[in-house]
Amino acid sequence: MNYCGAQPTCPWKTVPNCINSQSGRDAQASEPIRANAEQWQELKAWIARQEGWEITVDDGNFMQAIVTTPLMKFRDDVQLLFLPDDRLIQVRSSSQLGLSEMGTNARRVEALHEQIRP
Repeated sequence: MNYCGAQPTCPWKTVPNCINSQSGRDAQASEPIRANAEQWQELKAWIARQEGWEITVDDGNFMQAIVTTPLMKFRDDVQLLFLPDDRLIQVRSSSQLGLSEMGTNARRVEALHEQIRP
């Protein structure tokens, strides 16, 4: 089974703790990651090696993980949706608790972008 729908939007009440490349607005917005199929596989392999990342779904073009922050042990949700025809990875990162995460999700999404850049 392949995930083919849109990622969940960021709830309005959690503006500071959710980033979404598919439907985010203002502080919630992020650019999707440009990638081909090989880069998508490399990114998935990189994620699998990261300490504190637990992959809960790896269904071909969709991956979901729970990331535990090192210091405070907060759990965050990360979803990645690879759209091969568009050569894009839509990404969503959100905190499970709290109204502010001090930029953790934005930094995480930027780290994912960095894995694809030459």
